[in-house]
Amino acid sequence: MANSGDGEAASNNQPSPETIDRIIATIYGQCIGDAIGLLTEFLSKRDAKLYYGTVAKELEYLHKQIVCDGHRSRWKEGDWTDDSDQMILIMRSLVDCGGKVDPVDFAKKLRTWIRMGFSELGDFAGLGLGATTSKVTSHPDYLKDPHEVARYVWDENNRNIAPNGAVMRTSIVGIHMYWSLDDVTKNARDFAKTTHHDPRCQASTVAVSVVIATMLQGKHKDKKGKFRVKDIIRDAYEYASTCLETDKEKKDLMFYLKCDNIKNLKLDEADKIGYTYKSMGAGFWALKQDDFRKTITKIMMQ
Repeated sequence: MANSGDGEAASNNQPSPETIDRIIATIYGQCIGDAIGLLTEFLSKRDAKLYYGTVAKELEYLHKQIVCDGHRSRWKEGDWTDDSDQMILIMRSLVDCGGKVDPVDFAKKLRTWIRMGFSELGDFAGLGLGATTSKVTSHPDYLKDPHEVARYVWDENNRNIAPNGAVMRTSIVGIHMYWSLDDVTKNARDFAKTTHHDPRCQASTVAVSVVIATMLQGKHKDKKGKFRVKDIIRDAYEYASTCLETDKEKKDLMFYLKCDNIKNLKLDEADKIGYTYKSMGAGFWALKQDDFRKTITKIMMQ
């Protein structure tokens, strides 16, 4: 396993102001990207261009009114979706459990959120729930053993069901215990398996979480203080590939991690837009870019 960085120092001292700023940026970035991404969610590349082409260079929350369909109309302008809601559920579970990952506690919070949303925000229910998460959480034994129920649903679907419902919420896992990549890896897998057992779902959550943790550690910087992205991707692959068994599976993972041309990700591919590696791949493509707004917009318009 790769060296986990400055674990001892980080665990015994308060994070630096720079690290705290990056932690806050990670949480804000998740919610901002989620909220603006809603504008084109489930639209094809052709339709995204048709509706938003004239404003694509300066997309804002207010542009959601351009396409006020049955999907987008469920959220208010500027709202984030279930992606960030579930990230917040993970955060709350970690706080309530003293920093430990408790799959049953998270499962209970997830079930409550599905029924009520965040009542303090005026929600009436949790919106945007994916099909796999819905199947898993509605099982009568879910609150007894979420991991086992998620594995059962995966088995029932011929062990070939890998949507992005786990990777979409994993950013906070890269923040928690960021000084230890081994712990980040275990935590990412444990949270993923509460709803998504497929090894690809686990691998994608590990890859994203490890990248965030690695950057919070400040590893892999050149003399100018810029991150060496290739080295960060190498670490992500080393940890994420432990979730996989065959060379073919690992080769597929590496393709999405290293992809430099966003068109090759085929983000609007029919019947595959929710594939967990596509979401992960978009994130890793973004890692290689320089401008947050332009990068988010480019992904949205795919």
